[in-house]
Amino acid sequence: MAPFKTPDRAPGPSDEEELILEDRTADGNPTVNGAIRFVGDDFVGKTSTGTKSLTTGGGISASQHRNLDQLVHDIAETSYEEYVYTGNRVDAIIIWTSSGKTQKIRETLFTYTGNKVTTIVSKQYDGAGSLIAGETMTKTLNYTGNQLDDVDVVVS
Repeated sequence: MAPFKTPDRAPGPSDEEELILEDRTADGNPTVNGAIRFVGDDFVGKTSTGTKSLTTGGGISASQHRNLDQLVHDIAETSYEEYVYTGNRVDAIIIWTSSGKTQKIRETLFTYTGNKVTTIVSKQYDGAGSLIAGETMTKTLNYTGNQLDDVDVVVS
């Protein structure tokens, strides 16, 4: 397979797609609020309260982030997927921690008007199997005839 070529027909990113940051160690930290410089081996940003590293300290580790129960994450754990049908259509996809189906991870519910899916509701559950507040996403699908025009998404 040939390497990916950008619109300028050269392998890799074109100059317009790449951000090049110079090491500004000699010039010191940024002086304008919102400015970012690469100083030594770190990105440094200027805020109203001072200058701080943008890559060290604070935040959570990659393993802590991976374990967060959020809709924005794919299911990346041992699980069991159940598909609930009415006739030939899928009404729900429920992801459980095991085939014993005692603890939910995520649930996706489909509502139909005729043969068209008109609403998709995804609900995220925590490690104890309880619905997480603020982790329900409702997608309303809007059609003209048989053509899907757009989708309204609300997270609550």
